[in-house]
Amino acid sequence: MKPSPEPSSAKRATCACLLGVVLSACQSLAPDRSAALSQELAESIRTAGSPLVSERERRQAAVVYRERLAATFPSRLAESVDPGPAVLRAVPRGERSGIIDPGDFDQIAAVRAARETRPGLHRAGLGLPVVGRLAPDGNPNAPDAGFKVPLTLAALPPEGGSDCCDSALLDPRRIDSLKTDHGEVSLAMDLEASLRTADATGPRFGSGLANLLRPGLFAGHPRILFLEPFDPNRRPLVLVHGLLSTHRVWTPLLLDLLTDPVIRQAYQIWFFYYPTGQPVPLSALQLREALDEVAARWHPRYPMVLVGHSMGGLLARAQVSRVGSDAAETVLPGVSRLPANSRVRRALIFEPRRDVSRVVFMFTPHRGSRLASGGLGAWGIRLIRLPGTLVEEVSSALGTLTGAETGRIPTSIQGLSPDSLFLRILDATQPQVPVHSIMGDRGRGDGWTGSDGVVPYISSHLSFAQSEVVVPTGHGGFGHPRAVAELKRILRLELARPDEAPIAPGVATEETGAQGIVDLVNLR
Repeated sequence: MKPSPEPSSAKRATCACLLGVVLSACQSLAPDRSAALSQELAESIRTAGSPLVSERERRQAAVVYRERLAATFPSRLAESVDPGPAVLRAVPRGERSGIIDPGDFDQIAAVRAARETRPGLHRAGLGLPVVGRLAPDGNPNAPDAGFKVPLTLAALPPEGGSDCCDSALLDPRRIDSLKTDHGEVSLAMDLEASLRTADATGPRFGSGLANLLRPGLFAGHPRILFLEPFDPNRRPLVLVHGLLSTHRVWTPLLLDLLTDPVIRQAYQIWFFYYPTGQPVPLSALQLREALDEVAARWHPRYPMVLVGHSMGGLLARAQVSRVGSDAAETVLPGVSRLPANSRVRRALIFEPRRDVSRVVFMFTPHRGSRLASGGLGAWGIRLIRLPGTLVEEVSSALGTLTGAETGRIPTSIQGLSPDSLFLRILDATQPQVPVHSIMGDRGRGDGWTGSDGVVPYISSHLSFAQSEVVVPTGHGGFGHPRAVAELKRILRLELARPDEAPIAPGVATEETGAQGIVDLVNLR
């Protein structure tokens, strides 16, 4: 995947200038030392490509190769602007797009020490893993810190020559090996470094609490954030966090998902970031609006899969459900008489999206939780301060309907109570696409009396779910190995649709033998 469009000549010149500054600022290597490093690189390639060496010797050659590239990193990076013929011979012709121009990035940093917590995010081999930064450049769906892209710097000797080397910046997700005079060698990969250094999955620590208690101070507006630059050839997987959270909460699950090469290649991961103290119907509307903005800007080729945790599952359910005027009137009498562009009306009366193909509910309180109406819930309700503009807008709408001033507007916590009228009408809907449930059980109940400590089983259970898995964990256990395994299974199921071409957005399908069957797996 090419991380960004072809850079302009001005951008290339800027990059060249920056590289020049880096080079001039670095201590120059003596000519004999430079030649020795090049010789060691060439020797490492010979060892790694030989079928006669042991695996231990091959691993040691990779360590030496990485260290020598790191020692000459600025000069090798500068050389990779114009890769030589050795690179073109080494890279399979069909993967030439995996040769990356460093001019596409405004920063490139070497990963000098690997941190390996997920083996599937790493590949042993020759090369120096690096992280390239793509500035947001006005992209509303880019992280504030820019995109962090995993790359690998490699250096290869010319054919039949002893001098080393032609350097190249490569995409290790497209290119997994290189052809050399001494045999085929594996290209090193480190996907974990880009995720760790980017801090791409969330804002600063404590933002979740601030966004709950003071949603009016939320920076920017609720929006979809991309983990990587938009790719029309991959399916959007949208993760929607719950109460008191930010999209940082998804980091462990994200790392586990990306260890699966099939999921990594087939899906692009998006996050919905929003302040969680607002009324649930408003947050669901904001998700709908954010997805509309993404669709209008990027025109995704494939429909989306939504994954919602806790309250995020309710927002996801609203995207694939229909709530008509009659049902909405039971929540707010007269709402259907409000203007069509009224946010109050649009939050309560809506149609299912036609660009979502599947939804996964994780620990979702479809019928609410008693914790939202007493104890800490009641304490939290008193602390939340909704933004003045929201209070004014809702009060105006209610005043129009009732002719009287309104009282306190329900917060998100009140909206999660079993007494919530909105939850009742949403629970009465039948989602228009296949849905799946993953829930927790701490083992203090049995079956219908089970609970994850926040959401009871009777609240998270859906009779029409195509599959249901109960995991022995608490409410925050969406990173439990059993939960991750089930989510991976569902994502692969989505890829196994009988039609190979992109499907029509929003069309529900039936998996053979699965429709209407609940696969209840109690894993205590």
